[in-house]
Amino acid sequence: MNILIRKARNDDFNNIVELFKQLWPDKKSNPKRLLTAFTSMILSENYELLCAEKDGVVIGFCSLLLSHNFWVEGNILYITTFIIDEKYRNQGIGKKLMEAVNEIAREKGCKKIELESGFHRKDAHTFYGKMGFDKRAYFFSRDVRQKTKI
Repeated sequence: MNILIRKARNDDFNNIVELFKQLWPDKKSNPKRLLTAFTSMILSENYELLCAEKDGVVIGFCSLLLSHNFWVEGNILYITTFIIDEKYRNQGIGKKLMEAVNEIAREKGCKKIELESGFHRKDAHTFYGKMGFDKRAYFFSRDVRQKTKI
């Protein structure tokens, strides 16, 4: 199978939105908000957006954020999105995309690659384990629009 890993382009947006629907099938997406985020990321020096392409069709996507924290010496490459089309999973495409992520991490002088993954994505957790990722933390999130007391 001939798969091309390349940087995302503006004309990839609609194909990427279709992939997002596979991540959260019950969630209604807001294309305008997604386009705003996509455009912002594609123009940012801190983000890298990659596509896996087969026969001119985007079948995989990942977004990467160059980050820092106090606990790791050096940069961290944070995977904010990683998805392979359901029809093409378990065919080595995710591995090929992750190899490209690893190469970018090295080029950027990163010491670690980190990501988060929804509880429901059991197959993804297995894949990340095979790629050498360790489960090591809980991730917490809070909607700042809530009227909850702090």
